[in-house]
Amino acid sequence: MLHLGQIDERNCQALSRREMLQMGSCSALGLSMPHLLSRAAQATGQESRVKSVLLLWLWGGPSHHETWDPKPNAPLKIRGCYQPISTAVPGIQISELLPMSAARTDQLTIIRSMAHEMKDHNQAGTVSLTGSKNGSRASGGVPEPGRVRPSMGSVVSYLSQDLRTDWPAFTAIGRRCSVSNADLRGQTAEALGAIHDPFRLDGFDFDKGVPVPASMQPLGEIGSVRLDDRKRLMSALDDWQRSAEQSGVVDRYDDLRSRAFSLLTAAGAKQALNIDEESDELRDRYGRTVFGQNCLLGRRLIEAGVQFVQVNWSGNAEDEQQGGDGGWDLHYRLFERMQDRYCPVFDRAFTSLLDDLKQRGLLDSTLVLAMGEFGRSPAISQIGGREHWPFGYSLVAAGGGTPGGTVVGATTTDGGYPASRPNHPVDLLATVLELMGLDRLPLFERDAAVLGSPIPELVG
Repeated sequence: MLHLGQIDERNCQALSRREMLQMGSCSALGLSMPHLLSRAAQATGQESRVKSVLLLWLWGGPSHHETWDPKPNAPLKIRGCYQPISTAVPGIQISELLPMSAARTDQLTIIRSMAHEMKDHNQAGTVSLTGSKNGSRASGGVPEPGRVRPSMGSVVSYLSQDLRTDWPAFTAIGRRCSVSNADLRGQTAEALGAIHDPFRLDGFDFDKGVPVPASMQPLGEIGSVRLDDRKRLMSALDDWQRSAEQSGVVDRYDDLRSRAFSLLTAAGAKQALNIDEESDELRDRYGRTVFGQNCLLGRRLIEAGVQFVQVNWSGNAEDEQQGGDGGWDLHYRLFERMQDRYCPVFDRAFTSLLDDLKQRGLLDSTLVLAMGEFGRSPAISQIGGREHWPFGYSLVAAGGGTPGGTVVGATTTDGGYPASRPNHPVDLLATVLELMGLDRLPLFERDAAVLGSPIPELVG
């Protein structure tokens, strides 16, 4: 048996209240649903700028005050101890903790007006990765009504299944995300089918490098030719079974087995995992950290033709002092840890990734996103941290033909709420699909419709 990792199968659910309101607004403006869908279909007829997406998933929720949206004029109990610095773009300032990013703001689009309503890590993560709170579940709580929507990467995989390479279209690097002993919902393909679940890589390990998954290891001394022979034999033996069993379960198994054989026999598949091929100088630039080396691995997968790569900062949203593995959930001692570890590690890896993609001619066709599930509260707690805050936060985009040197939206003077141009995670998902030239219409057939509006500044 070929081990493919964890496979979950769920269904998607009905439209959320927000989406129903969006549909009503469209009708009020004279945009009926057929008209709206017609416009979406027309957009996909244009040549896509983006061939791949590389999502840096900053699980735990980075503080936007100490990164992309400092508030120097706010009271000390809100602005904190760090100052904004000027950047490569006049008029744009970001935190002094991101000096390397500041030198590259001409390549960045900073969205400062992201917002949703879920304060729990797991629920906020579901919203951020799927665009919907449906089926999300707070730690120890009751799930929201409806079924979980597919992950962003799974949607891309489903809609781009005609563009196959040796690698699965959606590959995730790093541990599966969880918090408080509960898995984050919305990391898989749900109703789109297990074939569009992420192919998971453990990622970089200081002792082992990048381990090759069991599903990519030939069995014993069996070579690729003998594997092909066995595949044909298995196919012949299964003919009678397929004639008798036409269920979706059988089809699902066949799809998974086909993907397994593709990975086993593709000459270049395992080579993409060998980051030792990279120079010591380049690896040093990314940073000799797990996140830095995983970003380098992400770039190699983009080169291998993967349409959607997700690099997880950590498996657990919480930091080590809360029993996690280094997530961004800094409820206390936020400032010293942001300065000493979190921001330097991110800043080095993120900017080296952008430089590397640009030097290889890949940045224009690769959309890079860096985001968490929410930001942090305006008020600083008595133990020197900030609390969960989904009501106004930031993310950053680069590459993929996005304009660069741009700030979208703004938050209030305390960084608490959008003051202009509010954007919901479903709008980001709609933006990704628009930039990739992917037709959203087939998602309706699977109850996985994406009804957000593409962010104009990103799609041009």
